[in-house]
Amino acid sequence: MAGIGFELKRIFKKDSLISVLSGAAYSTVIVIGPTIIVMATLLALYGVLGYMEVIYTDRELLSSTILYIFIFALLITAPINAVMSRYIADRIFEEEYENILPSFYTGLAISELAGAIVGIPFAARLVLVGRVELTFVAISYLFFMELIAVFYALTYLTATKDYKIVALDFLIGMIVAFLVAFVANKQYDCQLIYAILGGMCVGFWVIAMLQFAYIRHFFSVSNRNYRGCLSYFGNFKLLFLGTLFYTLGIYVHNFVFWGISGHLVIAESFYSYQPYDMAACLGMFTNISAMVIFTVMAETKFHDIYQSYNEAIIGAALKDIELAKKNMFRLLIQQIGYVVRVQAIISVIIFLLVIIFLPDYGFSGLEMTIYPSLAAAFFGIFTMYCNIIFLYYFNDETGTFYTGLIFFIGTLVGSLIATRFEPQFYGIGALFGALLGWTFSYFRIRYLEKHFDYHIMCSMHVIKPKHTRKPDSVVYRRNGEKAE
Repeated sequence: MAGIGFELKRIFKKDSLISVLSGAAYSTVIVIGPTIIVMATLLALYGVLGYMEVIYTDRELLSSTILYIFIFALLITAPINAVMSRYIADRIFEEEYENILPSFYTGLAISELAGAIVGIPFAARLVLVGRVELTFVAISYLFFMELIAVFYALTYLTATKDYKIVALDFLIGMIVAFLVAFVANKQYDCQLIYAILGGMCVGFWVIAMLQFAYIRHFFSVSNRNYRGCLSYFGNFKLLFLGTLFYTLGIYVHNFVFWGISGHLVIAESFYSYQPYDMAACLGMFTNISAMVIFTVMAETKFHDIYQSYNEAIIGAALKDIELAKKNMFRLLIQQIGYVVRVQAIISVIIFLLVIIFLPDYGFSGLEMTIYPSLAAAFFGIFTMYCNIIFLYYFNDETGTFYTGLIFFIGTLVGSLIATRFEPQFYGIGALFGALLGWTFSYFRIRYLEKHFDYHIMCSMHVIKPKHTRKPDSVVYRRNGEKAE
């Protein structure tokens, strides 16, 4: 997200309180703005349309549908986006811009196909087993496929470095979603769950169309080489798997608790455990500011010194290369510590506010009992993700893969064990996985620091290796004739 850095540097250059607040607001809008906009729209619709007045089963059907759509759309697109992001970066570096738009269509087709493989059987189960109305299932499926397209397109919008357009697209789409849902419910007496789901479906269709139009406009040249990007899924399989395991790790603890005693089942298909899910949501928002802090630090300081090192290895003297490397890793370790310290302060403040004030708004009992351990867990998850971004910087697929795998396995095993404990310890499974993942990623970075020259200079192949049969041994005489 290097393009953010230019705007942030311009804002922070004034060195005043207003510039600091402006930079923080800009970073928040760019990094987590779409998430905030979607959440605000749903809450507004729930409040204005009288969500709590709807019968319990309908409320849970709607909330479970939206939850599942967002989770599984992200699980499908995240690993694909990681690989396509690498492909886009390589094409931009080699100035082969005509390959980017064809890759967008190919990746979109792969994402939608994966969504159909998951979504169609689940939709059929909702209709045949869960006895959910076909209209509701059809709208849900369209919403799911649209969200996959939106999540996938974000990678290409990031490549344009016009980050404001992302937040603007989401703002326009959610305004449309609110208006459609409101009019459908108030003017045409549409059932509330249909109005909200239909409004969100229309809103995300608008977002997808805006994204598609902008990508088509920005990457206007195409050579129709639709298969050129497919080899990257084989060449960068560790990147694909590492991102998949990390994304699974974020939700696998929820999946585990969806199966314990006291879980809720809607339409014989949607499993959930509301106290844990709500506590997880609170834990995530308690620590999500870590992404904003990291973005500011990385884009205003680390990116420049990383570029200085890259320029040094092209033609600078050895001592200058070594100095640039030391400065880069010194700043990197400082920034890891800074993110941890600052986020710890913010998380403690938000934690205290949640504990003090939210019980007055209906958050009490089991949710607040589970919340502290999950707040700590998401602190580890988000700070670990910052380490993963540094591994991306250094093109360390192996480190990314093992970080994601360790995080996933640790969270899965820890959560299975945590189900046997009291509710206040339910979140230690996710905390355990996050601590394992963070620790491995941190020491992987320190390992790279010690072996960076080999990693950068010697671990790549100048000539693409091929596996062929070993040639037969041949003996020649002194005169060059082949011996019998």
